[in-house]
Amino acid sequence: MSRGFFFRADGADLVPLPVARSYWGQTLHGRLIGGLVARAAQGDCADDAGLTCARLTVDMFRTAQLAPVQVVSHRVRDGRRIRVIDVTVTQAGEAIGQGKVVMLRRGDQPDGEFPGMPAWNPTAVAELGPPAQAAPGAQWTAPWESWPVVAADGRRDGVWLRETMDLVEGEAISPLVRLALHSDLASPMVNTSTAGLGFINADYTVYMHRDPVGEHIGIQPLGHASAAGIAVGQCAVHDANGPIGFIGMAAVATAPVR
Repeated sequence: MSRGFFFRADGADLVPLPVARSYWGQTLHGRLIGGLVARAAQGDCADDAGLTCARLTVDMFRTAQLAPVQVVSHRVRDGRRIRVIDVTVTQAGEAIGQGKVVMLRRGDQPDGEFPGMPAWNPTAVAELGPPAQAAPGAQWTAPWESWPVVAADGRRDGVWLRETMDLVEGEAISPLVRLALHSDLASPMVNTSTAGLGFINADYTVYMHRDPVGEHIGIQPLGHASAAGIAVGQCAVHDANGPIGFIGMAAVATAPVR
């Protein structure tokens, strides 16, 4: 059975399908901006297999309509060990988001021991049963699968995620694009209170030391701080082989701050 997809290419345009709609209404889901940034940067580096993505930053500063988008990238720096790529996503001539991607060249690993990642020992996805189901009558259904991770004391301690859609028709989703899409979901992991999700992403940055492997991405919440309607948060990101890196984000309250 073929997979669904979020965009169909039409010349220089990428035309979103209805499934690209966000949780917040008839707008383009912000995570797709991250996926487009990753796709553009990956295409820019197709000529050099020795480069790997170490940082991907996505800024989402304008509400995006369910309308065609255009993606433009250019190299800011192309050195022996580093390549820096700027990516701009536009609609009708206006920028709706942008990204900066830092590619570093793989090399020999230095000797010695380093501080480790925060402990996270979730149950393997294969042992968690079927993914979570949308609530009956839900106005919006997530176009991905999720498996909540519950700690020994009963608190929610993260989530496993799996994409069910490709980003662009006819293009198999890549590990970097998959990670970029899922990393947007770190914000609700740390910015949801006992009253619900009251913050919406302004940006997010993924730091990674390697490409993810497999279909499943795990997000482990590490911390949240907020005041006066501004929030920041951090998560660790994993795959079945262990930690990949960190995700940081800033978010703004969805209701007016009084």
